[in-house]
Amino acid sequence: ALTAYAHTDRGLGFKREVDFWSSVAPVVWDYWWNSFSSSPKVKLQALLNEDTSSMDEDRAAEKKKELVQELHERNAPRIYQVMLDLGGLYIKLGQVLSVTALPIPEQYREYFRTFQSNVPGSSDFETVVKPTLEKELGAPLEELFETVNEVPCGAASIGQAHRATLKGTKEEVVVKVQYPNARWQVPADIECVG
Repeated sequence: ALTAYAHTDRGLGFKREVDFWSSVAPVVWDYWWNSFSSSPKVKLQALLNEDTSSMDEDRAAEKKKELVQELHERNAPRIYQVMLDLGGLYIKLGQVLSVTALPIPEQYREYFRTFQSNVPGSSDFETVVKPTLEKELGAPLEELFETVNEVPCGAASIGQAHRATLKGTKEEVVVKVQYPNARWQVPADIECVG
């Protein structure tokens, strides 16, 4: 029964949720352990510094700011990689966060900006793209197109695009294909982060 569940949309969504949280939890831990006043490490450091340091408040604030910048530098690439690996809605979230008015640290924005134009195509042409297009268009690609470039000319959060030449008219077109997993991934991701 567990094996059967694992291959359902809900089971696959649960696996993505586990993948997400197992990757993000260490980042959350890193920020908490190193910078939150409720962390035992921070409490111990404060206790030790209380006795040995005459650091003024300005210097303490500067040290805290430096620490937070280090945390951003260390963790922005990790979060970027998680979003890239999971794709779908996470890439869309990165695109939105790269341009939002929300106070997103610059280290994160730099990584998320790459989602605006550098999303790699993620589906194999022969095993995923071609069968998906043939199913949607109702005919073999060879009957509809002179050529279809197997290398995507563009990719986004839930699909990718391929240049093609129509049979007969020789008109150059771009064919967009939605990733087959987007049907269940988007609702599962919304449930995870929503």
